[in-house]
Amino acid sequence: MDVDLHLRGASIVDGTGAEPFRGDVLIEGDRIAAVIAAEGQSPAPEIHARQVIDAFGLAIAPGFIDIHSHSDWILPQRDHGAILRPLIEQGITTIVTGNCGFSPAPIRPGHTDWIDEASEMLCDRPLAWEWSGVDSFLGFLESRGLAMNVAHLAGHGSIRLSTMDNPLGPATPAERDAMRGLVREALDEGAVGLSTGLGYPPGMFANLEELSDLARVVAEHGRLFTSHLKAYSWISPFYPVNPFRWVDHNLRAVRDILGVAARSGARLQISHLIFVGPRTWRTCDAVIAEIERAREAGIDVGFDCFPYTGGNTTIRVIYPAWAQDDLVEKLGRSSVRARLRLEWMILKAMLGIGFEHVQLLWAGCDEYERFNGWRFSKIAEALETDPYTAYFRVTVASLARARLMLHTYSGVEGNEEPLRRVMTHALNVFETDTILVSRGTHNPASFGTFPRLLGHYVREERLLTLQEAVRKMTGAPAERLGLRDRGHVREGQAADLVLFDPATVGCDADFDHPDRAPTGIETVIMNGKPVVSRGRFNGASAGRVLRKVG
Repeated sequence: MDVDLHLRGASIVDGTGAEPFRGDVLIEGDRIAAVIAAEGQSPAPEIHARQVIDAFGLAIAPGFIDIHSHSDWILPQRDHGAILRPLIEQGITTIVTGNCGFSPAPIRPGHTDWIDEASEMLCDRPLAWEWSGVDSFLGFLESRGLAMNVAHLAGHGSIRLSTMDNPLGPATPAERDAMRGLVREALDEGAVGLSTGLGYPPGMFANLEELSDLARVVAEHGRLFTSHLKAYSWISPFYPVNPFRWVDHNLRAVRDILGVAARSGARLQISHLIFVGPRTWRTCDAVIAEIERAREAGIDVGFDCFPYTGGNTTIRVIYPAWAQDDLVEKLGRSSVRARLRLEWMILKAMLGIGFEHVQLLWAGCDEYERFNGWRFSKIAEALETDPYTAYFRVTVASLARARLMLHTYSGVEGNEEPLRRVMTHALNVFETDTILVSRGTHNPASFGTFPRLLGHYVREERLLTLQEAVRKMTGAPAERLGLRDRGHVREGQAADLVLFDPATVGCDADFDHPDRAPTGIETVIMNGKPVVSRGRFNGASAGRVLRKVG
């Protein structure tokens, strides 16, 4: 048997959740030509390989699939491989882009100023907008060469910004028709689904009827409908407070989006299921039980998470909906600042989260760049003011573009019970949710998400078995996305593979030292080409666009 590459003597973790087995993997071109178990195959075929990699002591898994990435804003850059290197070196071969409602496509010419403003924190430099629809965007990426495989979601927020005169308000019937048309066009051109970002403008201004309308189009195409929920805390600025008919806001947000899925028939993926603030952690079981009931009732729903107790977001995230429109101008008024102070004081008391839990990653302006990586409690001390004023100042100076890390997501160091409950659930798959750019302080998820899972939570904590964790990184997300030729070590599948050492794999990147490199990721193969050797990315452009058709 003549092949290009022979991976010999590894423990094969095939992405299905089955027990690992010893064997060889043969690659011809961009496909897996054969998987040969060390026992049970007789006689063994004679193999002639152009290259042999001895993998004794290593495990072979499918290339990791990051179901929730924001790297589509970096991909148009010719140097995107150098920036996204940490993702590749941790074993990720496929990223799913366009999440949380923000995507560079589809867009409509003449509306890009809105999108430039909304996406500032996701970019390294302004986009040239040499495309409009999903097909032309994906074609543009292909023409430049890709360092990773890309499956693209159309972003509801970008669609709203492209079709509405006032995207920070309710849509008219004509605007809803225009949005439906743009969603249909995006799915016809290869998008794997539609994403929403209901905690951010402009998505937070969409009503459930609008979302259901768009989800029906997604259901007609058999694609995935993903949602950053309106609220991830038990109380929030996004729902009214009625003590006589109280429902925790994050539970209400879950019920709302499950209702959209029920009315539309869309397959639903709840993005980064988190519980923000210590006083929200108690709601974990109720929220998961609500999702389980929906699943039992026939709704096709799943969720994803990252293995950290903090996540990156925009400085706008804690501002209520009433303040979002002309936010910088509003902050010039003392009455607005006084109202925000009062609301945030109440939220702090109710959530157990304060400015010591809010970390500035990128200031978005030269004036405060020196504070990148600092908590706002410390920034306030340096500025000789209070944390509220410090937060207002950075918001205004950055034109509300600054990027943050919020902490106390589903736990803290030493107490991760909500996080562990989500991680181990049968409906969960893993993701990074990282914003990886070349400026500011990094999110440790950019460097260590998948190695941390395999090292800390599998080998050290034994929270998951190796085969369970790999399935949640590979086969399960591939199945959610309908990527039929990825996610498994199987004959005929695309040759996206990771070779790692189960005894040493891991990553010590944390919130204070976010850019520590992983250990134990030896080789990464993408579409049959080695792109990482001895843990280092070689700069190859071996990625492909993964369009959905039919």
